[in-house]
Amino acid sequence: MPFSRPQLRDDLQIELDQWLQEEAEQLIETVAAACALMAHADGVVRQAEQDSMANAVSHFELLRGTRRDELIDAFERAMAQFDIEHAAGERAALETVMRLRGNGKAGRSLLRLCRAIAESDGHYGVEEQGALVAICRRLGHDPVAAGVFPEPATGVV
Repeated sequence: MPFSRPQLRDDLQIELDQWLQEEAEQLIETVAAACALMAHADGVVRQAEQDSMANAVSHFELLRGTRRDELIDAFERAMAQFDIEHAAGERAALETVMRLRGNGKAGRSLLRLCRAIAESDGHYGVEEQGALVAICRRLGHDPVAAGVFPEPATGVV
């Protein structure tokens, strides 16, 4: 029996809504994993880093309708992996980040967010830069072009 146009349209809308929900859930997990990696990079997780992560929703169009508490819950789950074993948490976070490989816009947004988190505590050291380089590599981005490294100081001393 053939589908009626309204029924087909309704079915397609339901499938599209489900797909968008799954994409949003994966993006939440990816953002949370990358944020946890950046927060743990220097070995000290500061409140400023957690606050920056909580504001991450506004950087991703797909997440704008998402509740902030979903991102915080995913962040806490990612953080727990680091608390159990740092190396395992790092591996899991980088595997999760790879979901965005090939998605240039989302990847660039994630890199900007990670840099902001790394700088949010007033310290952007070698550890954070190393974590950001690892994320760049997983995403297929050039770390220099992505702005991982701070601009060299100019001027005469």
